[in-house]
Amino acid sequence: MSWLTKIALKKRWITFLIIALVTGVSFWSTLTLKMELLPDIQFPVTSVITIYPQAKPEEVVSKVTIPVEGAIADIDGLDQLISTSSEGSSFIIALFEYGTDMDEVNSLITQNLAELDLPPAVRELPAEMPQLTDNPQLYAIDINASAVVSLSLTGDISSDELEEIALSKIIPRLEAIDGVYQVGISGSAKEKVLIDLNPSRMNEFGISMSQVAASLASQQYNSLEQVEDTLLGADVLLLKDIAGVTLGPPPGTALTRTNGKPSFSITIMKESEANTVAVANRVAAEVEKIQTTLGDKVELVTVFDQSEFIERSISSLARNAILGFALASIVVFLFLMAFRASLVTAISIPLSILIGFIAMRFSGITINILTLSAMAIVVGKVIDNSIVVLEVIYRRIQHGEAFREAAINGVKEVAIPITSATIATIVIFVPLAFLGGIIGQLFVPFALTITFALIASWLVALTVVPALSNFPLSKKAETQNGIVWYQRIYTQVLKWCLARRTVTLVIAGGLFLGSFALVPIIGTSFIPSMIDKSLRVEIEMPVGTDLRTVEGVAMLVEEVLAGEPEITVYQTTVGTMNSPRGGGPVGGGGSMRNDSGSNSASITVLLQADADLDQTAAELIRAFDGLDVDGVITVITGQQAMAAQMSGSGLDVSVRGENHEDIARLSEELFAQLATVEGIADLEIDIASVEPKLNINLDRGKLMASGLPMEQLLQIGQEFLLMSMGGTVAQASIEGKSYEVFLEGIVQDLDSVEIASELRIGWPQSLPLSDIAAVELGEQPTYIQRIDQKQAASITGSITLQDTGAVNQAVQKKIDAVSLPPGTEI
Repeated sequence: MSWLTKIALKKRWITFLIIALVTGVSFWSTLTLKMELLPDIQFPVTSVITIYPQAKPEEVVSKVTIPVEGAIADIDGLDQLISTSSEGSSFIIALFEYGTDMDEVNSLITQNLAELDLPPAVRELPAEMPQLTDNPQLYAIDINASAVVSLSLTGDISSDELEEIALSKIIPRLEAIDGVYQVGISGSAKEKVLIDLNPSRMNEFGISMSQVAASLASQQYNSLEQVEDTLLGADVLLLKDIAGVTLGPPPGTALTRTNGKPSFSITIMKESEANTVAVANRVAAEVEKIQTTLGDKVELVTVFDQSEFIERSISSLARNAILGFALASIVVFLFLMAFRASLVTAISIPLSILIGFIAMRFSGITINILTLSAMAIVVGKVIDNSIVVLEVIYRRIQHGEAFREAAINGVKEVAIPITSATIATIVIFVPLAFLGGIIGQLFVPFALTITFALIASWLVALTVVPALSNFPLSKKAETQNGIVWYQRIYTQVLKWCLARRTVTLVIAGGLFLGSFALVPIIGTSFIPSMIDKSLRVEIEMPVGTDLRTVEGVAMLVEEVLAGEPEITVYQTTVGTMNSPRGGGPVGGGGSMRNDSGSNSASITVLLQADADLDQTAAELIRAFDGLDVDGVITVITGQQAMAAQMSGSGLDVSVRGENHEDIARLSEELFAQLATVEGIADLEIDIASVEPKLNINLDRGKLMASGLPMEQLLQIGQEFLLMSMGGTVAQASIEGKSYEVFLEGIVQDLDSVEIASELRIGWPQSLPLSDIAAVELGEQPTYIQRIDQKQAASITGSITLQDTGAVNQAVQKKIDAVSLPPGTEI
């Protein structure tokens, strides 16, 4: 390897010029590297959503879910298939092995879906719902296109004015920012005139839903009273005689509040390849500019900024790396007792790391807590090669050799040892290259970062250090050939160990084995908590509770939060968080069940940096216990919430089989056992409940023989859709504001066969529902979950102990102790 040294010494000025150029490129590489919290993780997952209007869960499973699962099940690389079938919809998530080409997979799934033989009601739905492009619809999931900033727009003005400001003044400017993929807005849903029909009163007067819709569509309204006084048909029957008319949010929407005021939530999603910190900083700068244009009555608050934690984490690791560099330089100086020689070795540390950053830049590796940790760890290692080379050159010069001969001969003497040592260290990380899954995606960049820095240190030691080692020696250094103080200490220790080899080996073995005893004390976990002082309050009200009632309970909770001095911001979401601009759910997560969510609310609470998170959570729990509400209020800390989301840091157990009764019984038994395991919190069981439900099955033969005109026959499907899901049928202008008149569905809440059978269908001619359909009351599950094409139930929870390994072992013991019925597995 001495040929490298000869090249570096032949034209030293060229070597120094190359060093300067490399340093400049290194700074450019470092400044342009992406900064992320974690390495880019490519989750091989995709999803398929299918809408099947009015179909019961069992029918959705048999006619939609199972065929769609079949279209995915035979694709190479499939790891797990999870489906949830509820009334009118099917939701399937497909997880593939890491390394799978998801573009190819999504293309193949789309092709397979197009070839499926699905019910006409599924295939023809996009023609009736223009916002639905395909049915089934594939939704590719890219976790790296994540939310980087969450904002809240609030003020002392109406919701309509707030929404107009968001849509016209804020969102266009945020969407124009480089690196922003999508800006979603949700909350404070636009109010509508809601028509809540009474089926019994409709039957009493022989009124069909299509008749109500037609009557409403033919009128112009300037007040709620005019809507109530809508004349139905030729009689004197008014709308208010058979329905309630109110102004409020439509079903299936959400309300958001920030610090107790109505607000809109604005979520900024970055492009998957964009730099999180750079995008977030550009957003923050633009938000400051936007705020100056909004006036005093409107406030744009930052609720969440992912870049703040990233920058704090990386700054902390950078400080540790700099501290390590300083300590290493001091130690080298104490041993060599030569300032210039110590300075040469010290230079090798930043130079090796900067060269490592060049390699990272061109390898597509980002700066994150793992790669920066690797750099912090390698600080003490990259100096080793330089110390060895410098010491041998320094010693040869002391012995009278000329600089050039000392440098070349010294490198020849140690080139093989430092090369083998560098290779041996790099080889340690080779097994990481063969790791699969999320572990491989996280730690391969970690290993490569260390490898790059070590190779750079080897090159620096063979080229830069010899070129910089031409320094004059003092008279004292020239004559210093004796044993120095640390050599004397080491010699005495070595002599003692050699004279007592058995004792030395026993002590070494005892220390080695004893280190394993520390593992239970230290604990094990996949990834430590990486979240600010925050907690979440979950409100769950009885099924069927309307949105305004849930909002009232949320306001009671907000009053408690407002009295806590350590709380800085709290944002409330009541109902389902869907973007009115088509952005879909904001924030991700949540249940896979396709319910409306109108009976629940979630409040995100941010605390001061010095707040005691556990104490605040305990105080809130006590305060909420004192509230007189007909629901369940749960407090979840930020650490627990993240643990539930991160792989390996949460509990997720599924029970699968062919028999629903066996699955339910086994799941409840296992749930009771897991509740006794220390270190598990927020344990929940997800079993489909069975409830009485009306089954309305249209008989097409009776329909064709009913005598209804052909134009009405063609509209029966739309009327059934209106009865099931409701819809907008007219417009109203109230106090200068425009509102949609929304006719709410009636089938969902019907529990009487007699009332349902007497419902009139059609307009202008109508007939009883029982004349064209079979109506019966039966037991049906609220939803059906399947995992790997088998019925399933799941138990989830968060692991609160640092030693997740011990908790997982305890859970496995509980699972092993359960007696499994035939055909059932956990």
